[in-house]
Amino acid sequence: MFSSRAPIFIKNCNAYSFSNINSTLKLLILLSAVLSLSACQTYDLKQQWPPEMPERQLFVSGYLMKRNLSSVSDEQIEYHLGWVKKFYQGTTLYPNGWLRASSRYINSIQNTDLRKQVSDRMVDLGVDIANEWAQENGVRKINSTNIATWGSAMRTAATRNEQLEFLKKVEKDVQSLVSGELLSKSIDYDRYFTDESFDDF
Repeated sequence: MFSSRAPIFIKNCNAYSFSNINSTLKLLILLSAVLSLSACQTYDLKQQWPPEMPERQLFVSGYLMKRNLSSVSDEQIEYHLGWVKKFYQGTTLYPNGWLRASSRYINSIQNTDLRKQVSDRMVDLGVDIANEWAQENGVRKINSTNIATWGSAMRTAATRNEQLEFLKKVEKDVQSLVSGELLSKSIDYDRYFTDESFDDF
């Protein structure tokens, strides 16, 4: 009798073990799929950074440096980067973002060497302005009025073929604003051109 029951016991144990193994495997597969999906989503978020903009890390580093931090939450940095994107791409109300405005400005230059020089400097200037402007209102030292002023003055500089000269002035002012040597209220159109009407670029 014992021998006749033993196979049944063993059979039941095997069925129980295989059932547990199958359940465990299913759970592991499910967890693996969830983790893979999460990793893909994180990867996709990084891949969504617009290729026409400067590298994402430039703005992350700029944010941390401004606050003397070594790290920051994902929510905080993504909020900052959202404003950086608005600066470059524009918004519904202000469609002339830095990408469009700087492209028009650069294309107004006929000389190839000068165009290349201005183009390279515009990239660096854009990063400096964006990193400061995208900070919170109580922190930033460059505001939207400053950017609107520069955009209008860019049009005059392009018309006068003074693209590089104007660019150098703005570079200096941006450095002075960020360092606190210059107040944002000091930036107006007459600072760059006193005999031209104010216009949007």
